[in-house]
Amino acid sequence: MQKNQYSQLFSVLLMFLLIVGGILFVFPLRENVEVLGLERDAAMASLVSIQTEHDAMALLSDEVSKSAGAKQTLLTAVPANLGQDRLILELADIAVKAGFDLNAMNFSASVDQTYGNKLVVATNFAGQADDLIDFLKALENADRLLQVKTLNVQLTSSSDIAFNLNIEAYYQ
Repeated sequence: MQKNQYSQLFSVLLMFLLIVGGILFVFPLRENVEVLGLERDAAMASLVSIQTEHDAMALLSDEVSKSAGAKQTLLTAVPANLGQDRLILELADIAVKAGFDLNAMNFSASVDQTYGNKLVVATNFAGQADDLIDFLKALENADRLLQVKTLNVQLTSSSDIAFNLNIEAYYQ
């Protein structure tokens, strides 16, 4: 045999080994590729499910934070206890901002069948008549839920007044 025939025989043998090697190694790997493809599809479906759950949780988190803010606003408007100290400070602050002097304040606690627990506050203020409307608007916009029940106004001079307010402040 000549050198050329050896090379041809060697080439055929090498080709045979490549085909056999391909059959022995590639076909088992092809099954793994199919299994891995199925696992990838399952992982993608799981990812979509987790992403949907995450989005739902994010929405719930936003709702909880909004609810916490609303709860705090409601607790400020209708506190869990009498909150007389805070009420005194708030009424005094409103009076000072409106230009009135707070002369007297009396409290009595009671229960209303319709609205629940309330603190009845009898107050006496003095100041200028022009500031009365702004004062009443400030009471209406106070942090604490207040309801003016009666207002008695006395003119003490041409521009000064003294007035009594009966206010109901609610609590839980």
